[in-house]
Amino acid sequence: MKCDDCLNLLEVYLDGEAGERNREQVQEHLMKCANCTSAFEALTADRVQLATHLRERETAEGLRTVDGDRIPRTLSASSLMDHARCPKQFYWTRVRPLPRFSGPAARIGTEIHRWIERRASGQGRLLEADDTVDLTQEELAGDPGRMDRLRQAFLTSRYADRAPLFAERAFLLRVGGFAVSGRIDAIYGEPDGPWEIVDWKTGVGAADPLQLELYGLACVEIWHKAPEDLTLTYYYLARDEAVSQPMGSPDVVRERVQSSLSAIGTGVFEPTPGRWCGYCDFKGFCETGRAWLADNA
Repeated sequence: MKCDDCLNLLEVYLDGEAGERNREQVQEHLMKCANCTSAFEALTADRVQLATHLRERETAEGLRTVDGDRIPRTLSASSLMDHARCPKQFYWTRVRPLPRFSGPAARIGTEIHRWIERRASGQGRLLEADDTVDLTQEELAGDPGRMDRLRQAFLTSRYADRAPLFAERAFLLRVGGFAVSGRIDAIYGEPDGPWEIVDWKTGVGAADPLQLELYGLACVEIWHKAPEDLTLTYYYLARDEAVSQPMGSPDVVRERVQSSLSAIGTGVFEPTPGRWCGYCDFKGFCETGRAWLADNA
């Protein structure tokens, strides 16, 4: 293994996502190369420092809601999407968590993501014949054949026979006083060439572009990709459709993310009812959501 190859793999090696062959080659190279070992130790030290900083921020006085509840400083990309859809849903998920029920749609989405990830690593092709679905009969009865249709949509897509550069790629992005974490479903391309960032969607509704733009921002700021080399794609398996867009200005995306985080920082979380109330885990607690559903039945 050459030094350039080793340095390009250090991030995924530390994340435990390098694969067995790459992991062994990186370990062997680090035993022989002082320069790459120094780079590895510096990267490890940076991560330890960041983790320590985040723990200190989380346990500090931090931000508070108007009712005195602590607002976490580390948020997931999905929690930002929750807030963009309905601040009250974010509140009941991240600030003052209430019990949640993972319904059939969410569990089918999780199962499909796991299946695609296994295929990306080669396991899916080995296990496919005997693979069992981790869903109850009641969940599958709600929409017979849905799992098979979603799988078939992927198998007939342009991604089926392509190995992603990264699958379930984790990141941690610092924006203002917050840290935003996430996992990118798949990145296709070459290390030094253009990348296509893909997020698998099992629902039929249009997704907020902010999620993909946040992933693109992570690629620009963490992995130093040029914005013009990034294509952002939602692949809607339920309707077998890829919706792509170029990466916009990182400054504009960062401003949008910062605006969302600033709104969270105010500590005010009013409900914004809409069609999503029908599948919200918290509609049993939310008078505003139930009223909207009754008025729009």
